[in-house]
Amino acid sequence: MPRQELNSDSLPIEQRPPISDDPSQYDGDIITGEPIREVALGKKGLSPEYLAMLAFMEEPVTIRLEPSSEQNAATSHPFWCNGKPAEVFQNGRWQEIGYLPTGRELTIKRKILEIIIRAKKDTVHTRIQNPDSDQPNNVVDRYTTATHSFSIIEDRNPRGAAWVAEVRRRNI
Repeated sequence: MPRQELNSDSLPIEQRPPISDDPSQYDGDIITGEPIREVALGKKGLSPEYLAMLAFMEEPVTIRLEPSSEQNAATSHPFWCNGKPAEVFQNGRWQEIGYLPTGRELTIKRKILEIIIRAKKDTVHTRIQNPDSDQPNNVVDRYTTATHSFSIIEDRNPRGAAWVAEVRRRNI
């Protein structure tokens, strides 16, 4: 991780291609889950790779959720992981608070940061090509944007910056 903070707005998000009226050109958005069972289970229990991934996701990261410029924007946002509220390290211990405030430096676990990074929304616009013809062509453009803007103040893991960039880039 570089010595300076990393702002999420400097990282690109992969955009999905447009959808046209021709069904032969579009086969749908199929999102497959990772084969966790194969990764997690080795011949004698949990694999070392899976345990290393779990340890990586439990590491502390210091972030700041940036306030929105919208009128009457929320001052805190809810984040949950597997039914548990987000944990923040404060007063010398991990505390479940659930709603993370904006504009404050917070030390959270990387698994909560992943939820913040993956929170994205798609905006859909329809373009009509040749509207005066007998068969106009509708093209659906999709734009993916991040739901939350944040800065990473401290990430002690050297793999952290590359991981953040990859998770942010993906459009799933």
